[in-house]
Amino acid sequence: MGKAEDKRKDKERALLHRDERRRVVLRVFQGCDETTAQKLTALAEKGVVTTCRAGCSHCCSSEVPVTRAEGETLAAWLVEHRSPEELEAIRARLRAWLAWYRGAYLERVATMPRVEVFFRHGPPCVLLEDDRCSAYPVRPVACRNLYVSSPPSVCDPAVGSGNPDSIDSIARATYDHVVEIRRTVERQGGNFLASVHRLPEWLAHLLEVESEPWRGAPRLELGV
Repeated sequence: MGKAEDKRKDKERALLHRDERRRVVLRVFQGCDETTAQKLTALAEKGVVTTCRAGCSHCCSSEVPVTRAEGETLAAWLVEHRSPEELEAIRARLRAWLAWYRGAYLERVATMPRVEVFFRHGPPCVLLEDDRCSAYPVRPVACRNLYVSSPPSVCDPAVGSGNPDSIDSIARATYDHVVEIRRTVERQGGNFLASVHRLPEWLAHLLEVESEPWRGAPRLELGV
């Protein structure tokens, strides 16, 4: 009886922690959006204008790091807003991405930089539909804070260099919001850095495509 009660309490605690992380992530997303809007307005007054527009999806084949908290929020939104058929289509794209990552990616990364492989040869994000993010309201911080001022052609793998003029001040301006995710995870007793995987990996886990899709994968390099 004691062990059963302990398991029940552990599960209850885990669910409460998950729900807290989701609330924090949604608050962080809102804070990032508000701060970004203010920053872009201030930059525009100085002549720095972003060229990012809806329908421009060249960056959507990048390697996107995502925390578990963001993945949980994204997966919950998908389950709530997408039909069973749409979810199954996402799962099919996840399987295709994992197959690419374990096959063609490993072959190419042996002869060219990882960033170049994703830019030139990576498949589009599994959430990209008609060149638009199908989960835009809950897109990860890595996507939410990415803005450039150079022409879209620079980001086009067919003709561009892949080295756009990034507006890095956006990420700096939103730091105080974003760091709240890490504080929450660590306050709950979790390992924040260990909670970061690639976007398709977290979705594959949370949408029950594979239990541990990151097992055996190359280490994700983080700038933290």
